[in-house]
Amino acid sequence: MQSIRYEEKADSFYRTLRIYFILFLAVWSFREIVLPPYLSGLPETATALAKAALKIMVWIVPVWLFIRFRLKSDPADFLKLTANLRKGLLWGFGLSALLGLWFTIQAYALNGGGFHFNVSLDQFLNVFLLVGLTEEIVFRGLFLQALAKRLPFWKANAAAALLFLVIHYPIWLYQGTFFNLGSHAYVLFVGLVFGWIFRKTGSLWSVIILHSFHNFFLIII
Repeated sequence: MQSIRYEEKADSFYRTLRIYFILFLAVWSFREIVLPPYLSGLPETATALAKAALKIMVWIVPVWLFIRFRLKSDPADFLKLTANLRKGLLWGFGLSALLGLWFTIQAYALNGGGFHFNVSLDQFLNVFLLVGLTEEIVFRGLFLQALAKRLPFWKANAAAALLFLVIHYPIWLYQGTFFNLGSHAYVLFVGLVFGWIFRKTGSLWSVIILHSFHNFFLIII
């Protein structure tokens, strides 16, 4: 009887998680497809701040509330924001430095160009500072950990990486780049790597930092 009740609770939880992702995808698709013309009509600073506020409201706040009231856990502890902090920071900045070295070689030696540091406020705030925090809280912090409680890690990591890929679809559809299969493969690969690093370090900060610097190098290359 206890095992049956446990299975029922687990099934209920994963149904809730599926509904959460569907609603999350729907809201974010609305933001990415419908709102851009309205946001771009604002002054530059207002546009950047509005985008940041929307991302925090759509990505971080619901996760925080879901963990607090549905999972009955402390969000910072559940998301591994307080665990292995030193290790997470060392891995995050160390791997970011190695990634920076690769992008430097690519920019200067392979492409014969260099970095371009004319970064807008919108790019600095929403592509560098916030992307790692918001996206890793959702995909490695919530979905990967929740899936890994029921599936072997490699399956949970693959599923979380697929969800991470899918959340890019709205902006790719809006920009007309959806059929660039290389982007699909690259984002899926990055999601798998981030999941492995998160498991290795036990700290969400490792992938938050690496994700942020990864995007920063993509901006300036």
